[in-house]
Amino acid sequence: MHGTWDPFDPPDQKLYQTFPPIFYLETDEPLQSLYLSVPRHRTPKAAILWFHGGGLTADGREVPTRFYEGGNFIVAEARYRLSPEHPAPAPLNDAAAALKWFIEHVAEYGGSPERIFVGGMSAGSYLAAIITMNPAFAEKFSYRTFRAAGLLLISGQMTTHFQVKADLGYPGEQFAPVIDALAPMRYCSKHLPPMLLVTGESPLEMPARTEENAFMAASCRALGHPKCEHYILGGHDHGSCVDSCDHLALRFIDEVLAR
Repeated sequence: MHGTWDPFDPPDQKLYQTFPPIFYLETDEPLQSLYLSVPRHRTPKAAILWFHGGGLTADGREVPTRFYEGGNFIVAEARYRLSPEHPAPAPLNDAAAALKWFIEHVAEYGGSPERIFVGGMSAGSYLAAIITMNPAFAEKFSYRTFRAAGLLLISGQMTTHFQVKADLGYPGEQFAPVIDALAPMRYCSKHLPPMLLVTGESPLEMPARTEENAFMAASCRALGHPKCEHYILGGHDHGSCVDSCDHLALRFIDEVLAR
């Protein structure tokens, strides 16, 4: 599902109650807010914190439509500050602040901190990965004891994001891979939360995106990770992944919750 933030409407307003934008920091900056949708008639199975894509430079709704199907999940769609006006690490810090708020407040809306899935599309997937994998963010934003129920990583960069490299003045070409403290791949481990990685098909995808996600998943499994899945959507380019990942994401959530 693609769209704008104003007006903000879930696909079925009979199933979901929405709220005015919630500022996850003490600010009135629209880009530091999240849009919360809560099931009207059911106890939620889980809660999903979702970050949109856009290369860390563009802002727009971008979320799997079926997350809203059936009124089963609390869904929080988070916005964050953007480069070049707010260069990295601003978007990463905002994503971590949004996660902290969600952990602390999800119970007020009928959810559980133990059933939070964190995910995103493209740059949003990168944000979801780095703020849950790099312990520096958990330390800085005081969610050290939090463990996501699962990660929903759709066509995300597993090396250091190209816009982060540009903002921080890294040398080299845009697509030259860097694996440092700001690369999710740096944190491959059997101890990471259950992970779903979905990408398009190379060469339709972003350069090396399919391969680095495959390597991330394979490395985690080699280290003993019990549930790290990577799926390649045949015939899909980068932008179309979010439109076709619904079935995989919902099945993954059900499998994790059943464990």
